Amino acid sequence: MYQNDPKHDPAYEVCLCRKITRADVEAFIRESGVKTLPELCRQMPVGDKCGGCREDLDMILTEVLAAAN
Repeated sequence: MYQNDPKHDPAYEVCLCRKITRADVEAFIRESGVKTLPELCRQMPVGDKCGGCREDLDMILTEVLAAAN
């Protein structure tokens, strides 16, 4: 399984309000070049409704940016 954590599954629904998956978020980060959580939330848009996904979004952003370096 995905590093023994379902949050690493590409199909994991990060944002329940907007039905956005981890794969959606990863692709957006790679394609858009966002570097910060506020940029991601403003440009995608995600994490701007209830805010419950912001911790997961920050984790994904950090992992994608680290993998790119």
